[in-house]
Amino acid sequence: MALDDRLDSQGATAFLTACFSLARSPVHTATWAALALEALEATYGERPRLAAPTLVLDLTVLLQGERLAPVHPSAPLPVREALRAYEDHVLARLTADRRWTRVSDGVVAAPREHKAAAIAMVVTQVLSRLGAEGGTGVSQAVVRKLASLPTAELLEQGRLALEAPEQAARVAEGLHVLAKAARRARDVLSDAEVFVVENIGALKTLSARVALTQLATAAQLVEERLPRRLRGHVFEDGDAPTSLEEDSAYPVGGFSSIATSGTLENLVTSELIYMDDDGAPRPDLFDVRFVEGELLYYARDESVAVRKRRRVVLVFDSSLSAARVLDPKATFQRLVWLLGAMTALVRKMSEWFDTEALTFELVFVKGKDAPLAEELGVASLVLREFHERGQVDLREAESTAQACREARETWRQRARVIVFGARFPQGLDETNQPDAVVSLKSGRPDVAWRAGPVPVPDDTAGAADVWAVLAKALLEGLLAPSRRKEPGRSPAR
Repeated sequence: MALDDRLDSQGATAFLTACFSLARSPVHTATWAALALEALEATYGERPRLAAPTLVLDLTVLLQGERLAPVHPSAPLPVREALRAYEDHVLARLTADRRWTRVSDGVVAAPREHKAAAIAMVVTQVLSRLGAEGGTGVSQAVVRKLASLPTAELLEQGRLALEAPEQAARVAEGLHVLAKAARRARDVLSDAEVFVVENIGALKTLSARVALTQLATAAQLVEERLPRRLRGHVFEDGDAPTSLEEDSAYPVGGFSSIATSGTLENLVTSELIYMDDDGAPRPDLFDVRFVEGELLYYARDESVAVRKRRRVVLVFDSSLSAARVLDPKATFQRLVWLLGAMTALVRKMSEWFDTEALTFELVFVKGKDAPLAEELGVASLVLREFHERGQVDLREAESTAQACREARETWRQRARVIVFGARFPQGLDETNQPDAVVSLKSGRPDVAWRAGPVPVPDDTAGAADVWAVLAKALLEGLLAPSRRKEPGRSPAR
């Protein structure tokens, strides 16, 4: 018996029903059985071979909020032992992961027609991260056939299938493969699952889901390699008023002094000592002090709190379409790594300057036939949270020169403008010169600031390390006062 066999219809039916009988008990109800088998069919559409289809069935109900509880199936001892290891090392780690809640919420919020695809995507990503390649091949037609059978009949067929030693050994081996892979893996979930599940409605095709998954994964790999904090002075572009969430909220400054005018809720409580008891002759001393304007009130600081304003403009030249290449030993295309590194840069700077008015502008140059339109769409999904908070703007421009000129005219010389391209953009002069140009002509990005070039990583560094070096170099350049505009200096061509 080989785990990588592709089974015929009869063998596939026995294998799938055996896995069905081992799933969480909610899967065996009419409420979840149809969705679980639909998700299993979608998973086989993306991965023709699965070591343990039970994972798909279990995640169908766990991602809907069901509690993880042990199951006690009527199965041979090796299968029960394998199931216990699978529960401890796979399911328990998944549900304990800090990203599990967001992934589960995304699946619950997904429209009914997208739930199966969302579950299949999560399973596919988890298996890829665990390195659990291969498995037993099954035709999707067999899964559709099983979906038409009553749940009780599926359970009965599964229990009978597990009585066959060969089938029980296949099921147990698949569960052990997942458990061993989970023990070796550092993480079982990543930000990629979160982003894709939350945007499953906008991702109509498999290629779109793969693109978003790769970008989110690249961003996470780069961000993990960035330092927690960089030292040095930082640039600023004036002050921006702090916007309060409610108009009725008090000013930020709090009580600042005591005055003889104010509202009743700000009255100094010791003034109440001048009030006489009920029934005493009026006016009392409190009334006299009120008429004379001598009562004391707490005064509030009515000034508007301000934050330091910062603006970073990232311009992606249309020549980057030539960066859709897969470099040797790289897992993603060069352009995907660039967008992932810039996503990590946005997250890191937003984390560092969370109390300041930091904003980003990502400009994608149209060029001929808008070659970066797909990248703009994927980037808008990954950075949707920042865009909704007003921290990130994404737009298109006719040319790189126009994008740089608009940034200079709007933000004058205080905005930091960085241009990315596979070749040096045309039309740049002293009036619209960027602060830095990043060349992606080769697999090693070359950064040139106005104050001089930045060293590139050595040739032995991996892809994630290379792009982490780029992100760190840009962060250091953005935070260093020496990178400010110097007349007469231009980035290296």
